[in-house]
Amino acid sequence: MTSDQPEQPEQPDLFETLARTADAIAQTAEFSAAVHEQLAGHLPEAEEHAARDRRFAAAERAVAAAYRNQQLPPDEIRQVIRASGRLP
Repeated sequence: MTSDQPEQPEQPDLFETLARTADAIAQTAEFSAAVHEQLAGHLPEAEEHAARDRRFAAAERAVAAAYRNQQLPPDEIRQVIRASGRLP
């Protein structure tokens, strides 16, 4: 018997997909931090922006680790992400 429903990915695959997404976000934030560090001599707020980017990247790496363990990220990590100002 066939189903018209698309096949749902298995949970471990879904968690790995989420982990890879969090890793990519962390990598982007690290790149942003490096750019802002280079601008620190020209823009007074660039150094703080770089530090914020690094905290955000660390939080996203923690999110990726949680997903790889098939867990949801802890509340304190989600708070760091919210405090980063990256969410609408």
